[in-house]
Amino acid sequence: MHIILYVLDALRADHLGCYGYERDTSPYIDEIAEDGVVFENCFTSTTWTRPAAASILTGLYPGVHLTHSRLDVLSEDLSRMPEFLQSKGYSTAAFVTMGNIASEFGFDQGFNNYFDLFREPKILANRRKVKGSNEVFLEDFDNEIALPLAEDINEFLFIWLYEHKLENTFSFVWAIDTHEPYNPPYKFRRFSTSSPTKPDEGETSDIRSAGAEDQQRLIDLYDDELIHNDHCLGEMVAFLREKKLYDDTMLIILGDHGEAFYEHGVYSHGHAPFEEIIHVPLIIKFPQRKYVGKRVAGLVELIDIFPTVVATVEEPTNESESLTMQGYNLLPLIDGRADQVRDYAFSETRTLAIHNRYLSARGMHWKYIRMEKPSRNTGTILKTLQHVFKQKIVSAILRSPGHFVKNYFSRSNEWLFDLGNNLEEQENLIYKESQKADLMRKALDEWLCKNDILSKKIENASVQIEESLILQKHLEKLGYL
Repeated sequence: MHIILYVLDALRADHLGCYGYERDTSPYIDEIAEDGVVFENCFTSTTWTRPAAASILTGLYPGVHLTHSRLDVLSEDLSRMPEFLQSKGYSTAAFVTMGNIASEFGFDQGFNNYFDLFREPKILANRRKVKGSNEVFLEDFDNEIALPLAEDINEFLFIWLYEHKLENTFSFVWAIDTHEPYNPPYKFRRFSTSSPTKPDEGETSDIRSAGAEDQQRLIDLYDDELIHNDHCLGEMVAFLREKKLYDDTMLIILGDHGEAFYEHGVYSHGHAPFEEIIHVPLIIKFPQRKYVGKRVAGLVELIDIFPTVVATVEEPTNESESLTMQGYNLLPLIDGRADQVRDYAFSETRTLAIHNRYLSARGMHWKYIRMEKPSRNTGTILKTLQHVFKQKIVSAILRSPGHFVKNYFSRSNEWLFDLGNNLEEQENLIYKESQKADLMRKALDEWLCKNDILSKKIENASVQIEESLILQKHLEKLGYL
């Protein structure tokens, strides 16, 4: 069997046709969905890439794997999906366009081959260089990086799959076309047009300084990026069919988190876990058309992928049952043996000690969000100023102060939403529905306590990169130091 786990970075569920989007942005993904299972209510465990990737690979929440910040390394002591598959005789490879999950950060463990495509000389020579964003990094250019496209992934993926076509394989693919900056190739611009008067359109600086009037323009750019990535996915499916591999492939399509388009006064991601950020697509096409055409309404999370892969590869054994995972095997949901596997989907975003911490508990009908501000004292204020100047983000703050004010100094500390009547999350019921708020606070706090206990039980400790080894080498010219 061939297993391909394909992540479209920052992909919202509600921008795909198979999730009800009115625009024709995803015809090839929609075809894959028809061949497989669509999980209508899937949620990510965090709102930005590195902890999301760590959760996908380990089946653990961020509070357990402790990969929270831009300095954190995924601990080598944690079991992960590629290692399990290696133990079952699978050849494993990763095709990564996102520096946040580069091999330096521990994500290469368990892979026979780990292609950091943003470093490949052939790709770097062909792709235009762009100014570094807040998340894409690790190339030593003069404040510039090159962003591989989904077609670059295909070039490397196809060669590797063909070379291993007679083996069982696991391919971990991470595309960044739908991540900022939004600069879709011209032939895929169905909704957007290039602006000669605004050369930075769709760049990070443009997004950070955008207001409500820019919403549709940025959505158009984003949707065209999706159209391009979807086209490349179509090419991948065509390759699998041509090489007689498609029927024997388990193809998993997902977004690691969503993307905000000013629904709550801010763009991008990495902040408060509103629906546009944590509701993500999850589509699984099983081999031999098993479970074809199914749709699952129950709450699921990205941490459920690992245990579902384990259950698909083999019948439960002592070895697989001994794996430490917090996710659930989704096969009982798919085949009707269960209506639900959990009451709540949880999330946690905690980047640096000077930043806000965001937490959420999301049920089928109600959702609770809590923002915990860092303690404000002389020491933390000094650390904040050091961070601002060391990371050279003063100019970014001056260009778009509203973005940073909303991100770090939000007025509300708690939100409660009745999703059945207010899916847009505009009416905060935290005071009107105090009993419901207390119930969800308790669920969230119990979850946090369990995470803390499990993290200590498996003796997992946060591991961080020494600045002299990595940050000074790779990040200085990209505005991180």
